[in-house]
Amino acid sequence: MKPIERRALARTLVVAAAALLGLTPAAHAQAWPTKPVTIVAAYPAGGVADQMARLLAAELGKRLGQPVIVENRVGASGMIGAASVAKAAPDGHTLLMAAMAEIVFTPYMHERMAYAPDKDLAPVAMAVRFPFMLVTHPSVPVRTTADVIALARKNPGQYTYATGGNGSVQHLAMEMFARMAGVQMRHIPYKGVTPALTDVLGNQVSMMFAGFPPAMAHVKNGKLTPISVTTKERLPVAADIPSVAETPGLEKYDFPVWVALFATAGTPPAILDRLHRETVAIFGMPEHRAAIEKAGMTISDESRATFGAFVKAESSKYQKIIREAGIKED
Repeated sequence: MKPIERRALARTLVVAAAALLGLTPAAHAQAWPTKPVTIVAAYPAGGVADQMARLLAAELGKRLGQPVIVENRVGASGMIGAASVAKAAPDGHTLLMAAMAEIVFTPYMHERMAYAPDKDLAPVAMAVRFPFMLVTHPSVPVRTTADVIALARKNPGQYTYATGGNGSVQHLAMEMFARMAGVQMRHIPYKGVTPALTDVLGNQVSMMFAGFPPAMAHVKNGKLTPISVTTKERLPVAADIPSVAETPGLEKYDFPVWVALFATAGTPPAILDRLHRETVAIFGMPEHRAAIEKAGMTISDESRATFGAFVKAESSKYQKIIREAGIKED
């Protein structure tokens, strides 16, 4: 056989093998999606993760040429939905719109994890970030974060804070705050954020880190005192409320709450890249950006690699707090 014939035969065999086995990411991406795509929202309808999943699904379906369906798989602080995506086929047809809890800390509060976020899920793109707001009942004699710290130091264990449950996002935010500030306050966990906020409004509990939209509604009618927000930067729609990090000694405090898109680990990089591009573009559409920012949230156009590094750093940060505080979810 002549050299040119041998080279031609070799090329033919390589192409045939790739077609048969589907080994190349380009081949996977070219064929994707071949059926409807499901975005799993790990929380009930109406929450931020669900809202962002539905916003993304409506636009993504048009761009992919396949239906994109949102499926709510709730329970176990988001872990049921996350585990279902972790165990799905890594072909880009099953995605997860996750809140931060089931990715960077809730699984680490259990001795036996149903999935390992860093091994079983692939970060795709940030959807939105937003802060909590530290609010107190008006009867508590504080107006600033420094006032809260001084009062708590003077009366260790006397003042209370409410959360949506042991091991919840609000619990981690306050645990991080208390450790950095060197204060002791009593934790009052509730089965959900709504009853927690209700008891702060009723002066049954002194304070809490609350979600921005519900807290702001009560701030405006004078039923809650706004103290600070948990992101390093002030929120543009509430620029008069300082950040926790503006308080001397707490300059490193930064607790952004976030919702983001993940895929099953092992999904071809070309599919992940396409999903990242489309997600960033969709949330960046002027009408979507305006509505998101009005609700006190921000979007990000960071690269997939940058987002992945952020997730890794978040996981390390909160695992350290969990270990040191001995937090176990109820």
